[in-house]
Amino acid sequence: MLQNDFRPNNFRGGRETSGVRDNRSPVESPENVFRNANFQSKWITGQADKELVAFAETMGKYMVENGLTKSKIRSIYGEIKRIQMGKFEKEKASFYLLKPKVAYALGRDEKNRGLKMFKLLFDRSFDFVTDEKSYQNFCNLIEAVLAYHKANGGKD
Repeated sequence: MLQNDFRPNNFRGGRETSGVRDNRSPVESPENVFRNANFQSKWITGQADKELVAFAETMGKYMVENGLTKSKIRSIYGEIKRIQMGKFEKEKASFYLLKPKVAYALGRDEKNRGLKMFKLLFDRSFDFVTDEKSYQNFCNLIEAVLAYHKANGGKD
């Protein structure tokens, strides 16, 4: 420190900090939001209901507010749709390989809370996909979340 440097101790990079937190509420972790949104396995193993719609809206909005862009998951969503066009039984290996692809995407941008939420949703849903019907339900859930992502201002 220079001898003639008279900056106060609470000076940080061009702006003073008072040590007092501002009025903004802390950003809730993806894990807490996901837990509180109450994911239901029946949406994958059974069918959609009104609760799925509310869940999808919560997820989509959180993802937008926390930095998930469509371009970050474009290849994953494209593969989900490709598998959907074929038969799940023939494309099962491709589906299983989506899990490491999602993990890789998050590894490239580990601070992106929106992407972390997508991974939480994907991983939790993944465990319940066992056949064509459950895969179609999985696709419906992902599409609902991404629709709300777009509706809440999700960008490419």
